[in-house]
Amino acid sequence: GPESTGKSTLARQLARRLGGAWLPEYAREYLNTPHYDTSDVETISREQWSRECAFIRAVPKTGFLDTDLVVIRVWWEQKFGFVPEFVNEYLSLQCRKTYLLTAPDLNWEFDPLRESKDDRNRLFEVYQETLNVLGYEFTVVSGSGLSRLERALVALREGS
Repeated sequence: GPESTGKSTLARQLARRLGGAWLPEYAREYLNTPHYDTSDVETISREQWSRECAFIRAVPKTGFLDTDLVVIRVWWEQKFGFVPEFVNEYLSLQCRKTYLLTAPDLNWEFDPLRESKDDRNRLFEVYQETLNVLGYEFTVVSGSGLSRLERALVALREGS
């Protein structure tokens, strides 16, 4: 989902609750400024994919991704107006996942790397459309605090 919608928090909570592993977003590790270009996003894209592949091989049963190439695809498209072919290729190779799309119903929190404070609702629609175009099933997770976590747990149980 869009920035500041609780993706990282929810992924960590789910991993703790279900005894799984969590893979953080590589962009947060790589970027230290909100100024970047396509070469930075290409590096982030390729490293996120590499880490995800290693994570999936290492985690036998339950793992939670803070982000994946769907988020990166939307980032490319929205920021630069195109999606590199390698991103679409990686998407075609990925394993089956259960997607939880986090709604933009939480208060936006400042972070120096965030850039879409007033655009989260539109971006949420872009994420929905992208998941639909890619043919990925997803459940929207809304609410705050424990109710958001409980909705995610129900969605995971129903999607299994």
